[in-house]
Parts: sequence; C-alpha cells; structure tokens
Amino acid sequence: MPRISVPQKTFGLLVACSLIATATMAAPYAGLVKTPDRGGNFFGTPERFNRYYTDPTYKPARTLHVSPSGNGDGSLSSPMRPEQAFSQARAGDEILFHDGRYAGCWGLDEDSSGTYDQPIVIKAASSAVSIDCCNSGRKACFNLEGANHVAIDGFDLNGGDRGIRAVGLHYDATRHQKGIAILNNRIGNQYKDPVFTAQSDWTVVDGNVAHHAGEGDGHGIYLSNGSDWLIVRNNELYNNSSSDFQINADPISTCGDEDIAYDDARCDGSALKQQGQGVSEFVLAESNYFHNSDVGPNFTSVRNAVVRNNIFGPYDRHGTSFWQETDNPRLGSSDNRIEHNLFIGFNRRHVLQNTRYSDRNQIRNNILLGYRRSGNTVEANPETVLVEIDPETVHSSSFSGNVYIGGRFSDFTPAAGELRLKKFDPAWFAAFPADGMGSAAGYRPGKAAPFTDSDQLLATTPMDMEGRPRRNPVNPGPWEYGGRLEATVTPQGNSSKQQKSGSSR
Repeated sequence: MPRISVPQKTFGLLVACSLIATATMAAPYAGLVKTPDRGGNFFGTPERFNRYYTDPTYKPARTLHVSPSGNGDGSLSSPMRPEQAFSQARAGDEILFHDGRYAGCWGLDEDSSGTYDQPIVIKAASSAVSIDCCNSGRKACFNLEGANHVAIDGFDLNGGDRGIRAVGLHYDATRHQKGIAILNNRIGNQYKDPVFTAQSDWTVVDGNVAHHAGEGDGHGIYLSNGSDWLIVRNNELYNNSSSDFQINADPISTCGDEDIAYDDARCDGSALKQQGQGVSEFVLAESNYFHNSDVGPNFTSVRNAVVRNNIFGPYDRHGTSFWQETDNPRLGSSDNRIEHNLFIGFNRRHVLQNTRYSDRNQIRNNILLGYRRSGNTVEANPETVLVEIDPETVHSSSFSGNVYIGGRFSDFTPAAGELRLKKFDPAWFAAFPADGMGSAAGYRPGKAAPFTDSDQLLATTPMDMEGRPRRNPVNPGPWEYGGRLEATVTPQGNSSKQQKSGSSR
C-alpha cells in the first residue's frame, strides 16, 4: 500500500484544520441501509440507480439482437453486428448478445446514454456469451465514457486492459456519471482491472466474479475519483495482483492536481451538497467474498459506508485497510459501520487496519482470525496482527461483539466482553479451506464453534450473508446458519435481481 506525500502548498492548512475535524464530522449513518426498491431511499437519499436493477418489472422499449456473425436488421431471426447496435442505441434499448465468442470493444458516451426511467441494457442471452477484449483504444470490452444509466449483465469478459470501464466527465460532482449497473459478469485476465469506475455515482457492482488482474494495476474491482452512492455486493474476487478491491477517492488527483486545497469543501465536503470530490461517501459493501490476492481491500478516503457480511482474506501480504493519502483528518476513512464480517490472515501482517485519521468507525460482531498451516495441520497463528490502530490519529473508533482468534494486536486492546480465543480448530467452520480457495459457504459456523450465539442482534445487520434473518442472540461473522443450502429466500426490501439461498441449522 503506497504512502503518498501531501503537496507542500496545502500542508499548513491541513495542520490547522486537524484540531477541529473531530467536532465537525458526523457519526456513522444510524439507520438500516438496504438495496432500494424503485423510488426508495439509499442512506436516506432518494435513489438514482439503474431501473434495470431496482425494478423487477422493467422491460426494454426495444431489443436489438446481435451475434458474432450477424449482418441483419437486429431482429430475433436476423441479428446484427454489435457495432451496428451500439451505433444506434438509445434510451430504453436492450442490446442482447446471442450465444458465441466475440472479439472487440464497444462503447457508449454522453450522447448515447440511458435515462433514469429508460436505461440502456447490454445483456448476454446466456452464460455461453464470451468476449475477448481488444488491444486498441481504451482496451476495454465495454467502455462507458460519460454515459449514464447503462446496465451490463451476464458476460464472460477476457483480457484487454479492463473488462468494463465506466467514467464520468470531470471530478466535479455535477459532471459525474450516474446509474451504471455491472451485474453477473465473469471477468478475468485483464492487464489492469476487470472492473474500473471513476467519477461514477449511483453505481452498482453485483454478482460478479473478477480474477487474475495483472500488473498494470491489479485490482479486481476499482472504484475511484470521489464516486458516491455505491453498492458492491455478492461479488467474488481472487488471484488479483494488487489490492483485490479498492475504493480510492483519489484526493491527490481530484483535488491536489486541480489546485483545490484538501481542506476546501469542494474536496472534503459532503456529497449531499455536491461537494467532496476527494471523498467517496454512502457505500454499501455486503455479502462479498474477497480472497487469495496480493493485498486486501483498501477503503481510501471513504466515509459513511456500511461494510457487512463479507469474507476478507487470506492475502499474500496484508488484509483490509481503512486509510487515506493526505494529512487532512476529514479525508480519513471515517464514520463507517463495519459489521458481521470475517477477516482472515495467515502471515504476520494486519488483518484489519485503521490509520491516518480513519476514525469514528463502528466495528461490531466481526470475526478476526489469524492462522497458519504446516502440511495437514492448521492452527492459530500468534504472529498475525488482528487489529492495527494508528495511535496518533485514531482515537474514537468503537469495537464491540468481535471475536479474535489467534493473533496479536498493534496499539489496540479488545473491548470488555469481547471474545479472545488463543487456539483455533478448523472444525469451527463447516469446511475451512486451509489455502483460502474454498467456497464462501465453507465458512458457515460448524457445530463445535465456541462463538455460536455469542453476540446481540444488531438492527443495522438483521440478515446474514445468504439473506436469512438473524436470531437473537446472534452469531458473529457473516453467517448465522450452518449446514447446507435448502431453500431460496427473498429478503424483504432487497433487490430481486440478486438473491441468496437459505439454509437451516
């Protein structure tokens, strides 16, 4: 994780504002955050997501059928080439890719956008649609440059620099892109990032698998440049060459390079006022499985996020970090709610870190595990740093209901009543994968788990990772239920586009 120095011209202002920052920042969002139905609220704000995602009754006004060898009029019986469809796409259209292997890159811009009520949908007819991304231009299978309200659903995307690239027109919030939905895609072997967004608000990344991001950048999912109102859920990331998941508001680029001081409201202010282009705010990251990459998730200048029901790790270097790239306290990754996650590490580095003014976070009902293996033996690793806190700048984060297995701490002491376990038995989980490459379901609690029903139910995380209601007392970590999947459920208030299966214990 790089450390980037603060531009000299703003350093004095940063020091001056550090004394008052704590008093001027809010506590984490108090209400229940969920994926909104059409016209609902998200973090208390009327949603502006993609109707294809929020409205299960949505139907396109027109469908353009395409195929690898198409040369027709775009009807079902006479598909056209993808290039033809993209050149004439308009709000309300669906571009439907018939089965087959494609080679190429296609894009939409601000003059070929969807609208809030009539998005453009780019959809694969089945899982048999695959695209080899090109090596010219942006080198992305799909490039959305200033285009709004576009959904991309169900593709197998291979190679290129990026699988999907979605960017706005400027760092200023009034020129951000809006309403991109990236759903159910399998994306891998890109030189840079499978999924990359920048200056892109009201974005959803749901149900994707992203893997083997290369040395050009190396992030499975990278959301950048002060993007706000984001949903990241049900994704799996693995074997990426850098931080597999990164949100980086990039204040050095979005503010410093624009000659905007870091303590100017245009940089560190609230997205509710269309300010804060150096911050990403109002993020829901839930039910993801991120593992076996070089570095864990980076939440960089992220405020007012809910991070719940995820599995993070193990990683080759270190785990999850809440941090920032400047010395302005208001740009720290602060005022976040981090609940019912499983953080895993198997080396000496940190599993969870709060540093550089990333303060006032609520960290509740998580499991933090440090383990090591030798041959077929798996045991607690006393050298893994489970929690690392920066004592100079982090003073007000709160911890409760967490379970700490193995490991040690850096400038941190567990709160009274939290469970500290020095030994570890893999039987505490249903099918613990020693190499980290198992399924998320393998981390359901086993019958022998000593932490079963050890916490109190949180009103802000009432469902578990598979969408089943939690009970009180509640299990820490992402899973409330062990055993096998037996039924499909639809949690009230969650999007019908992405559902998890239920189980019994």
